[in-house]
Amino acid sequence: MSSERENPALARYDEIQARDSTDVGTALKNLKRKRIQRRQRQSQAEHEAFVRKLVTEARAAIAGESHYHIEDLLLTLHWTIKQSENLPTVLDPSYEGLDAETKTAFHDHDHVRSQGGSPPDPERELETLAEIAEELGIMNSIIDTTRYAPVRFASIDEPGAKTTVDEPTPVGRLRIPRDSAVDLDDRLVEIPHQSCDHIGAIALPRRGKDSTLVSLGKNLQSEHGYSYISIMDDGRMETPMIAIPNDEQVIQQNLDRFEQESDAMAADVFVPAMGDIPNLLPSNFRLFTIGIDCLTPHLILRLAGVTKSDETVEARIKKALDETLTNSGSVSELVSRLQVYAREMEATIEWTEIEEKRAGETSTSTYTAHYQMDAESALETAAQRLGQLAAEGLITSPSAATNLDMVDVIANQERAAVLCCNFLGSGLEPLKYVIMDLWLRLIYKARDENPRLPRVCIEIRELKNIAPSKMADVRYKDDIKTLRQTIFFLTTQGGSRRILLLGSTQKWNDVYKPVRSNIAIKFLLQLGEDEIDTLDRTHHFSWEQQRQLSEFDIGWGMIISEGKPDYPVELRGAPCGLGLGDRHWRDRYGIAWGARVREHEHDSWRGDEDDPEWWVDVVDCAVYEIDADGPPAIGDWFLLREDLEGVDTRVADGAPVAGRFLETPADDRRAWVDDALEQRRELEIPNDLLLQPSGHHNKQRSVSLAADDLTATVEDVADEYGVPEQIRPWLEDPPGKREKLIEAVTAVHEHDGLRTTGDVAEHLSYSASTLRNYWSKDDGLGPCWAQKGKDYVTTPIGKQAATLDWESINDDLSEYE
Repeated sequence: MSSERENPALARYDEIQARDSTDVGTALKNLKRKRIQRRQRQSQAEHEAFVRKLVTEARAAIAGESHYHIEDLLLTLHWTIKQSENLPTVLDPSYEGLDAETKTAFHDHDHVRSQGGSPPDPERELETLAEIAEELGIMNSIIDTTRYAPVRFASIDEPGAKTTVDEPTPVGRLRIPRDSAVDLDDRLVEIPHQSCDHIGAIALPRRGKDSTLVSLGKNLQSEHGYSYISIMDDGRMETPMIAIPNDEQVIQQNLDRFEQESDAMAADVFVPAMGDIPNLLPSNFRLFTIGIDCLTPHLILRLAGVTKSDETVEARIKKALDETLTNSGSVSELVSRLQVYAREMEATIEWTEIEEKRAGETSTSTYTAHYQMDAESALETAAQRLGQLAAEGLITSPSAATNLDMVDVIANQERAAVLCCNFLGSGLEPLKYVIMDLWLRLIYKARDENPRLPRVCIEIRELKNIAPSKMADVRYKDDIKTLRQTIFFLTTQGGSRRILLLGSTQKWNDVYKPVRSNIAIKFLLQLGEDEIDTLDRTHHFSWEQQRQLSEFDIGWGMIISEGKPDYPVELRGAPCGLGLGDRHWRDRYGIAWGARVREHEHDSWRGDEDDPEWWVDVVDCAVYEIDADGPPAIGDWFLLREDLEGVDTRVADGAPVAGRFLETPADDRRAWVDDALEQRRELEIPNDLLLQPSGHHNKQRSVSLAADDLTATVEDVADEYGVPEQIRPWLEDPPGKREKLIEAVTAVHEHDGLRTTGDVAEHLSYSASTLRNYWSKDDGLGPCWAQKGKDYVTTPIGKQAATLDWESINDDLSEYE
């Protein structure tokens, strides 16, 4: 009988066929054992599901809310639990997990049931059976008999990136029906992020989308090796709240259900050194500037709002930047060089080639080529924007101490970074989008050039504000359009550089379509009907899914990952702080730091004392008497005498605290006040939040504006020297171009027999190709000459142009050029 291997046609594919790893007999035994184990697990799961269902019905029946009779339910529940395999273990007298009273009660109830009777107290029997069911691991709560499967980020273990914990902390839990026999391992939800798939959170206002984003980002930062950067705050100082523990009661209750606590993130808040910065800021706020040494030609063009350019434009910028960094390194020099290179100019290329003359012999030859570069408005725009940003204080020389080093920001993976542009003030708001754009580009540049840096997750709240689908209602269209293009670039290219975007929005359609198309993972919380219809076109929700999406409680939602929806999921609230509309951000910082803060006019500030005599300013440790100086002002951080009395280490010989503290010089009170603040804190704070002088008000910077009335000057000069109307545009041209025009018309005026542009170019310092560029232009040489026979001669306009006092004209114009 022939075999497959004896058939040449089949033998060609032999190497890709399935093979047993053992002999056939062993393989069959293994299959049999696995199937038996699977049936046993399934039987046990169905048994446990039935117990949970019975407990739920019995609980309802005792309250009179079930159509089943309580006696029938308890009878069935008793005999079902008695069939549990591990029941003898938990009822053993030596087993400590279950109290003796419950064990005795079960044996008493079992004796009565064995005799065909019913225990006299149904509530006591249900209590006993429920406690045993919990100890057997069948259920965890009599109140909520459903089960939950963990939702967490998938572990990663690849070169350069590794999850730092053995089992990631859940960021949510998937609710499993109480009567479901499914294994929890089979319903485990793991969010993929090995390739940094971007994540979007969509929900109605105040339904938990930003809390979800922060919770996800904190988990990525603390357990999966990401650096956390928050890039967008809408002006309410929400993002700096991640530096304090969450103080919302509803989220603290949520964290309790996950057996977790409020926990602040170690975070630095970066504030651009410009605008109306307050005199006092918490110590974790850092003023920053941007040194020109970290800019690239592409970044400079982005700052200028230029999204399209060619290699010649970037080459000019690179040359200006390189020359500036080699020379003074000052922003003013870079601006000046950009303005020079923005003009029309002739480029010279010189190169050397190695030539082989004979075998074994070579020689070198140097060649030169020239070409004309037209004036480039993009460089002029870039120079103007750099000048503006330098005047405002953002762009500086490479030596400035406040310069931002994005490589260091990303490398410090233990501390989150928050960009805060809320102090820019009126008139500078468009710069907020420029700065965000610059940060995103610098993040990409740092990760692109330094793959050893940690992965980066970038949180953007209200993604629609910087990547809108429609530009019609946007105030600063040019700046936001440029920023939107950067967001699109990050969603397409960021994953390959291990940059993960976390974005939230209320309406998915409000986000730029090319951006939302690249966000693969979605967290859908409670949605309105319009938004459900919008997402249904892509995901084709069932009727039940649509109902759940519209009725989710706050903090509950659906996760769509790898094309599969998981719901309902209770999402972990953010352990660190979120924005609250009714509380000032600085008040919350002070309370978290341990200070007392008077938040409003009717806020009680006296503590346990009925009539305090004085209070201490936490910032400068100054003491203020109530009678003379009045109570603390709203927003002040302060302490009372009772707070200082708790710091026993500062009180010697039993002396009254008031006397000891008041006698201490103000400069020496700092340690005493710091100890009192630390004692008053409810949770550990990984940041120094004490208010410190920002130092920004000490900087001497002024910006003056002057009108450059070039048009009026040109008219005055033209009238004074009798410049013909047809060539007055020459006076507005760059000096280099004007010199070329004068040289050309003078050559035609002084030489005869010129029949071609090549003939004219023989008398010029530049090429014939450059001359031809001016020849046909209306504002160039066209009005200055005509053909007489075969020769070119100057027209009356040309003769007048060739004989003008150009030296004096140029001197008068030089002041404005």
